[in-house]
Amino acid sequence: MWFITKFKEIFLLQRLNYYLELFPFKGTNYKLLLSQNVFSKIDLIRIEKRLGRWIYINVRVVFFALLYMCGTGCENVFEPLQENDRYAFSMYGTLDLQADTQWVRVMPIWESLIPRDPEPNGTKVTLIHQRSGEDTPMQPELFRFSNDVYVWNYWTNKQMEPQEKYIVRAMAPDGRQSYATVTTPSFLPIPVITYSEEFEQGTVRGISEDRLVTMEIRYIVQAYVELGCAPETEIVISHIDDVSMNLNGEYHFHVNNNRVRIARELGVSASNFQVNKRELVVISASVDWPDIADLSDEVIVLPDVVSNVNNGTGVIAGIASRKVEITPKRDPC
Repeated sequence: MWFITKFKEIFLLQRLNYYLELFPFKGTNYKLLLSQNVFSKIDLIRIEKRLGRWIYINVRVVFFALLYMCGTGCENVFEPLQENDRYAFSMYGTLDLQADTQWVRVMPIWESLIPRDPEPNGTKVTLIHQRSGEDTPMQPELFRFSNDVYVWNYWTNKQMEPQEKYIVRAMAPDGRQSYATVTTPSFLPIPVITYSEEFEQGTVRGISEDRLVTMEIRYIVQAYVELGCAPETEIVISHIDDVSMNLNGEYHFHVNNNRVRIARELGVSASNFQVNKRELVVISASVDWPDIADLSDEVIVLPDVVSNVNNGTGVIAGIASRKVEITPKRDPC
């Protein structure tokens, strides 16, 4: 149906904007262009692919949950959860050991499909360190997307501690609340990288006490064109499936001629582009990280299947992220 197709396109744009704000180190070159609505649906899908594997896992959960609530009707206003006395809030985000600021999106579960009300809703979000009982209020920040769509993100610059439990609690003015208990992983040491720029290949070695959920190299590249160079673009190549890890947590993988893979993404020959920056991103996660690889779309959309939020729906996971500069940024051509 037209409505479902249009919904997918609109929501794809919204979730890309949301994740670029929530995780600003991801795809920052796209933020201005996205705001100008210059991309086609195919372009948006391609951009989403480049934002990386771990964002894909999170947004797929969000997308199918909302798509499920959309149902098959073509009305602008509907009742996604009739007589809802169980789900108060949707909550999505991460608590990152290596981040200066923690961000969590918290939204009341309303009857309308698209949230268009920019007025404060009175929600109070608190981060609680379970062992000490210390609670930290999270500050609200309103984000506006295209078509007057609004979401509330809550942030704090509280430093997370490794291997600890935290509670993220959202409370409505009428007393309804949702909360998620999050376990943080261990600190993630910086890996050792041996890299050859000529063929874009090398070796990465490191150690992690926790599950690795992202291992990718981000390239800022420019294709050569007849009149000079095309604008810079980001190519993200995931190597998570290439990683070998032993029982001691030592891991390694080999980068084999990524130049060919970059050329394929750009649609040019392997000698017809230049690389302006190379960066490795490694992310480990605690047991809260959702594993949906073997779940069908029909199962994923059920509110309780992929969720650690009580009295609500969503996922808040504990992670440790590392960004390692392989080569510094060079001037574009």
